[in-house]
Amino acid sequence: MIRFTFFGMPVEIQPWFWVIMALLGSNFGRSASGGNEALMIALFVIAGALSIFVHELGHALTGKLFKARPFIVLHGFGGYAAFPGSRFTRMESFLVTAAGPAVQMLLGVIAFVALFFLNDVSEAFKFFISSLRYVSIFWALLNLIPVYPLDGGQMMAALFGPQRRKLCLQFSMGVAVSAAIALWVSGIDVFMPFFMLYFAYQNYQELRETYR
Repeated sequence: MIRFTFFGMPVEIQPWFWVIMALLGSNFGRSASGGNEALMIALFVIAGALSIFVHELGHALTGKLFKARPFIVLHGFGGYAAFPGSRFTRMESFLVTAAGPAVQMLLGVIAFVALFFLNDVSEAFKFFISSLRYVSIFWALLNLIPVYPLDGGQMMAALFGPQRRKLCLQFSMGVAVSAAIALWVSGIDVFMPFFMLYFAYQNYQELRETYR
């Protein structure tokens, strides 16, 4: 377990975060062989950790603007910024949520532009920047899909308001199933369709328990 403070905010990185990032970097073991592959996996892990940390930092720093006292946790397949004891208005909640993918996307764009100017650098460093670009842009866009509990779903919930929670969950469930099918057919990612179906199931469970 790694713990430190960043801009006065507690940060915790759990061991499983590194394990999952390494598995993603090695395509779950299918591309890991030899010293060079080990280096590439390590660089992917660092790029992924930096990108996800920046994402959560966007949430946390925006929350601080609204007088919250956040902390950040990186775990398993991602992370979260928590704001214990804080209450946000609907607009504040929308802005806090939107800030995460926004700064992550900005990081990806910076990495994308940087690749055009990296001529006299090692292939390893280019791979690191390329991984940072891919992780930041792709994961930020994925997070903006209006599926609860992804950022896009939480932004949608803030816009709909608590009175339209049922409609929000119904819409989220439909988008999750559609996204799972689209991701599976496109072959962009092997594992995200299963996550989307899991999110759809979570939405269904809340609908059944709350509105039966």
